[in-house]
Amino acid sequence: MTLKRSSFLQLAGAALLTRPALAQTGPRMHTRKIPATGEALPVVGCGTWQTFDVGPAPAERAPRAEVLKVLFEAGGSAIDSSPMYGRAEEVVGDLLAATGTRDKAFLATKVWTHGRAEGIAQMEQSFKRLRTDKIDLMQVHNLVDWQTHLPTLKAWKAEGRLRL
Repeated sequence: MTLKRSSFLQLAGAALLTRPALAQTGPRMHTRKIPATGEALPVVGCGTWQTFDVGPAPAERAPRAEVLKVLFEAGGSAIDSSPMYGRAEEVVGDLLAATGTRDKAFLATKVWTHGRAEGIAQMEQSFKRLRTDKIDLMQVHNLVDWQTHLPTLKAWKAEGRLRL
């Protein structure tokens, strides 16, 4: 039997859900400093591709809420998403709002479209889906049209909409 990486990660995540005490009693996560700010960021975060692309049913979302709870209890904060990941941004935004834990999250997402207007529209949608007025890190996914998006990213950082 060949085990795909995504299946392994889902099984590993499920196994961790059965051991929440590990997050409470284990050592804190290792961190690295962000060069621009000196802020310590945990080296392990939570990716949302596939795993957080679920519907609105409580039975689908409850395990994801538990994943975020374990992440935060273990000292983690980084949550990486993208509009490319289906409903993942929406699910993360809903769960952070429902649990009142937005302040514990370092939100990273991406823009991955061509054109200035399209990029702005996609990033604005990410703000709405993530239910936030500030995103910690906006990345250009696969460097798609990065020269076009860079001025917007710099302007939004200067305005305080993006932290990094």
